[in-house]
Amino acid sequence: MDRARRRKFGQNFLDDNTAKLIAEDLEATNETPILEIGPGHGAMTIHLLQKGAPLTAIEIDEQCVEILKKKFEKNPLFEIENIDFLKFDLDLWLKNHNTPWITGNLPYNVSTGIISSILPKLHKTLGFMGMVQLEVAERLCAKPGSSAYGSLSVYLSSFANAKILRKISPEHFTPKPNVDSATVLITPKSNPLNYPEGFFEFVRLSFSQKRKRLANSLASSYSKQKVFECLSSLSLSENTRAEELSPETFLELFLRLK
Repeated sequence: MDRARRRKFGQNFLDDNTAKLIAEDLEATNETPILEIGPGHGAMTIHLLQKGAPLTAIEIDEQCVEILKKKFEKNPLFEIENIDFLKFDLDLWLKNHNTPWITGNLPYNVSTGIISSILPKLHKTLGFMGMVQLEVAERLCAKPGSSAYGSLSVYLSSFANAKILRKISPEHFTPKPNVDSATVLITPKSNPLNYPEGFFEFVRLSFSQKRKRLANSLASSYSKQKVFECLSSLSLSENTRAEELSPETFLELFLRLK
């Protein structure tokens, strides 16, 4: 596969041993439907199918689709759709597949978009387990007060719990990426945050100037005095930064400012 094509689709192909280990981390039974995003040449797919579960693969690259069709043409558990996952009708698929797992070796260039699109529907699944760039994995799993904590961390933790399962170095891929990777396990919370419209836009604004005080980041939409008053009502100082707040505190602040 030529370099331009790999770059277009963000493709780095995983070696078989690592793919097998990752597939084994997915706790699926033969009754658990699996949705695999970006199967590529099927490195993980072949091991996932050994679980005896029905698997639907979503692949944007038509060349990979043809390879996968030939590789698994005799396997009745395998289905594939040639479509960009961000255009895939996930709601319809979930309606027809009860409590599935979602997995995949996600392209680095769209991994945050893919995971962000899944999170509001995660409660209909057992969760997501798959690979992203290590830096993204650290942001997904970050806790308040850590350097990796940001708007993505708040968004995820409003719906789910997340942890890093494996860190994977570049030599396990062809071609070798310039960054480390990691697999993450993201499972739905039993009590996700009940947020109003505009909340996540507020969170993104709060992190727009991460190194500055929260009141400075919010200054384009709220007066500093109003922010100071609301922070004080939550027993927080005027010097509070966005990275110090939990999703629940962000929500309380948002509601008071509104």
